[in-house]
Amino acid sequence: MVETGSTDTDCEEVLSVTSIIASERKITICGWPTDVVLIDHCNAKHADEESALRQSSAIDNRSQRRDCCKPHTLLLFVPGNPGVVHWYTDFLTQVVERLGKGYAARGVSYAGHGVGEVIVGNDDEHSKTDYSGNREDEGKNPKLRNMKIPWTMDGQIQHKIAWIDALIDDWRKQFLSNSKSNPSKETPNFIFISHSIGAHFVQCLLLRRPDILAHTAHIIHLMPFFRFDPPPLKSFMLSHAASWYEYVVPMMTTLVNAASVFPRRWIDFYLERHVGLNCPKGRKIALDIFLNPKMMRNHLVLGLQEIRELPKMPNDVALRLIGDICSTSILFCGCPDQWAPLFHMEDLKLLQRNSKVPHNINMLYIEELRHDFVVHPEMIEPVVRFCLNSIRVIGKGLNVGDTFRLQDVKSKL
Repeated sequence: MVETGSTDTDCEEVLSVTSIIASERKITICGWPTDVVLIDHCNAKHADEESALRQSSAIDNRSQRRDCCKPHTLLLFVPGNPGVVHWYTDFLTQVVERLGKGYAARGVSYAGHGVGEVIVGNDDEHSKTDYSGNREDEGKNPKLRNMKIPWTMDGQIQHKIAWIDALIDDWRKQFLSNSKSNPSKETPNFIFISHSIGAHFVQCLLLRRPDILAHTAHIIHLMPFFRFDPPPLKSFMLSHAASWYEYVVPMMTTLVNAASVFPRRWIDFYLERHVGLNCPKGRKIALDIFLNPKMMRNHLVLGLQEIRELPKMPNDVALRLIGDICSTSILFCGCPDQWAPLFHMEDLKLLQRNSKVPHNINMLYIEELRHDFVVHPEMIEPVVRFCLNSIRVIGKGLNVGDTFRLQDVKSKL
């Protein structure tokens, strides 16, 4: 279930007053207030008016975007864990701006990932739930939210599906309310962009929802973490940490509590000089979320499940089923990357040569990139260019409301 509107969890920040309107909000998805980002082209003459409207919380979401240009294609972005979409707003804005009118972007954070108790969960929700998301008092206290949504991959996939259903409904209400066509049967084109474990979530939700896949023109995976097979030493360390999650999670949250006594500027200095995070906005977001023990718990419980449950080999069946419907572009990086190492690309190319996965999966390796490219401003540009080139190759893509395509997808799934 998704709730939007002027509730006490709704907020919005104006990020631009130019012809590109980028705004950040909170909406409730599956019972969890969630950060989302919306990026649209707006007629330049209305940009100042749109900016003024965004500063009034009394105006509902649809009226606040009434002068945005109707897009034929929505870029749907699913980030990697720790799943905070604010890190990617500038990156997505560049992509939409350079693609031109006709494109818009929507991005979503993970359930339970962000800043503030209303997002990450309260003491009772954390203390009365085991790491599988089960509660001893299940059903007895309706005020406690379902922790399986933020703590499990299946819960996060449900969360992303509910988000897509909500944005389709919003798109129809915003752009088709005065249309002579049947709003309930018209849907925009989708291009999915994912990062890291977001690739696995996108893959799963497309296989569960043929109607969404039928409207998908292309998929872009950035450093995809949809199999767990890092180099041997990393595999040994991460596998053991994931197996001992009942000890690792409380130990790490205790360390976060201890670190919170240090001045933020000291930790900020460490992140910049020793970790290499040279993006001030990226460091601020990192400090806001990782100095919160509950957020750290959400991040670790989900992340360690990813390590335990992702397959070691690529899911060639999923790649074939999706590849029968639309093409995919995959970007790999150097450094080396323990989540999507170079040999993962080589494995996929071998599967292609053996006709085990479709030939419409295009791959590129850029040595200079890192997995956490988004917090390194100098690395944004090559990733933006990769997305632009991938999208421009397919052009405008499929025809919205293509009934025959939906029937074809259902027959194959």
